[in-house]
Amino acid sequence: MIRRYFFITLALALLLHIGYLYFKVGRGVAGDAWEAPSILYGRPTVIRKGDHLGNRRFAERLRRLAYRKVVGKPSAAGTFSEDPAQIRIFPRDSGTEKPSPVSGPVDIVVRDGRVASLVSPGGKELNSVRLEPEEIGRIMGPKMENRRPVALSAISPFLQNAVIASEDTRFYSHFGIDVRAVGRALFTNLKEQRFAQGGSTITQQLAKNFFLSPKKTIGRKLREAELALMLELRYSKKQILEMYLNKIYFGQEGLRGIYGIEEAAEFYFAKRAKDISLEESALLAGIIRSPNRYSLLRSPKVAKERRNAVLSRMRQLGMIREAEFLRAAKAPVRTQPRSAPVHLASYFVDYIQRSTAEELGGEKLYRTGYRYYTTLDPTHQAAAQEAVTRGLEEIEKNAHPAGEPLQAALVAVDPATGAMTAMVGGRGYGETQFNRAAEAKRQPGSAFKPFVLLAALSLAAQGKGDKTLSTILSGEPVSIPTPEGMWTPANFDNKTYGQITIRKMIEDSVNTATVRLANDVGLKEVLTTARAAGITSPLASVPAVALGSFEVTPVELAYAYATIASGGTRFDPFPLFSVTTAGGDILTAKKVHRERTLDPRAAYLTGYALQGVLERGTAKSAKTLGIYFPAAGKTGTTDSNRDSWFVGFTPEVVCAVWVGYDSGADTGLTGASGAFPIWARFLRALYPQAGPPVLTRPEGVEIAVIDAESGYLATTSCPQILPEAYLTGTAPKETCPRHPVNPVVDKLRKGMRGLGDFFHNLFK
Repeated sequence: MIRRYFFITLALALLLHIGYLYFKVGRGVAGDAWEAPSILYGRPTVIRKGDHLGNRRFAERLRRLAYRKVVGKPSAAGTFSEDPAQIRIFPRDSGTEKPSPVSGPVDIVVRDGRVASLVSPGGKELNSVRLEPEEIGRIMGPKMENRRPVALSAISPFLQNAVIASEDTRFYSHFGIDVRAVGRALFTNLKEQRFAQGGSTITQQLAKNFFLSPKKTIGRKLREAELALMLELRYSKKQILEMYLNKIYFGQEGLRGIYGIEEAAEFYFAKRAKDISLEESALLAGIIRSPNRYSLLRSPKVAKERRNAVLSRMRQLGMIREAEFLRAAKAPVRTQPRSAPVHLASYFVDYIQRSTAEELGGEKLYRTGYRYYTTLDPTHQAAAQEAVTRGLEEIEKNAHPAGEPLQAALVAVDPATGAMTAMVGGRGYGETQFNRAAEAKRQPGSAFKPFVLLAALSLAAQGKGDKTLSTILSGEPVSIPTPEGMWTPANFDNKTYGQITIRKMIEDSVNTATVRLANDVGLKEVLTTARAAGITSPLASVPAVALGSFEVTPVELAYAYATIASGGTRFDPFPLFSVTTAGGDILTAKKVHRERTLDPRAAYLTGYALQGVLERGTAKSAKTLGIYFPAAGKTGTTDSNRDSWFVGFTPEVVCAVWVGYDSGADTGLTGASGAFPIWARFLRALYPQAGPPVLTRPEGVEIAVIDAESGYLATTSCPQILPEAYLTGTAPKETCPRHPVNPVVDKLRKGMRGLGDFFHNLFK
């Protein structure tokens, strides 16, 4: 009776143990399956007719996306060919947020570096060609594992067979443990008196990777065998192979481990696992046993020997034919490692995480395997980071020391779409994670003055005002009564001015004239215009607001200037298109919020005036800094040089730069000497071979040549003239009274010019 109870108790204990293991295996596999990083992608590269491929850094983008150059017509996705007049490219359909509508090679006809035409595989003229987005970063778990789980059906049969041939030839015939392999390993280990050889099956390796430490002990091996039996009991062979291929380790990418067959295929060959060839499959299978020893990047010779050993085993098992073996064994070892993701985007990645944390559950992001499709442009981001890093190295030589690092922030926006294309939140993410681009509120100073000008021009566009860019204002000292007493603003370096044009006011950043203009227009109207442009921070209706006495973030100011650059369309900050699961299900999709809030004529006139800041005004050092193309912008410097700003734009990009100390200490830098060189470095990187397009003049704006000093129509006697823009019908009608035409002198001047032209043509 006692023996019977003993066996019953033993059986019950065994059943409970088996049930526990069955439950544990299922729970452990399900839990670990979520251990996949969330991946962030930048905006896709879109090439349009008229684009300058040098400026678009097309060759660099192809390299970063691991496109392979071929001879002749490209026949596979991810390849291209080129000659001086044409590029043929076969875009990948990456299955991402918005797949490419073109399937096949596209002809890009190039003339003088620019895209002359785009032709589809069927001969149809295309408006654009789109390349897949580039990975810009990952939200990693504590294990720092790179992994992209895929179904077994998405893994090349060559790859499946190569792994089985290399790791477990009787995989489909055993039940988790290969008795013959265990016996062979036991004999070898006893002979050499150490763990010289293992007999682990694929199932046992999976059990070890899921549940056990790598320490080699008899106890661990028994536990491994037990768990392997449970895996075989609970899952099919195909499920086990799929889990194994998604779990195994393939080496390192910097500090991050490469795990899973999809990630390994992408890392080593820039391919999907389903597209891996026979020889590539054997290479990857050969790595599994010892990733560090057989790494394709460390020793191609050793890797080839291991690859051919796997191929030989596949031939012996009848998995491949003799001809396939001979061809693959003779093939050279070729890899095409992907470019490392743009880790420079760390501030932007944090910005995205924070903005979606509540919606998606921020603490679990690293476990979900989400796909974030963002607006970041990798080449813009790289240029932005380089501009901040190198720019700070240069300008801090002239900065006043404050016992702390000089900091900078940069934000770039596409004014045509509202997309945020670059973000740098400080001099180094490794030093400080505080994002000054999005979180630091600082006074904009004179960088706010364009909104005073915009308010005046908007009233004129509505027929409620008469201000033009050549309207004369007084730049003399001014005192304004306030509840705290009389407020008397001074100009930079206490410089004094007389009668000046509004253009002169904005180009030279004249405080006294700006305050007068704000008073004429009305502070309420100035605040309304600033709000319409996108300033969301608190604003007070006090005279000092005209000189930027309130606080904003660089993101806020960049988007407010984007409203000017876009011709009056205001965008809400737009850093993200969508978030999907790893399988492509959409979790959240974002649409840019845009609204026409300003008259396009007033926006154009403001931008046109801001071009003069770089040509003649406070940023006239532009050409010495390499800005030879038209651009618009405004410097900003706050009291005691606490904040240095420059916000500028072309029709293709708006960029706001702030420089200062976190404590608000005196930097000794103005907007022109601090932020502007960083801005110029960034813009120069975006236009290395040709300038951007000019601002498009809208209907209702006319051009007249005027005297720069008086604002009247220029005469032949005016020493400094310029083409000025006006609302139609508001250009001056009278000629310059300061430089009247003397008929005799004028005739003499014309004669001398004619004689000069004669000799020029004679001797040229």
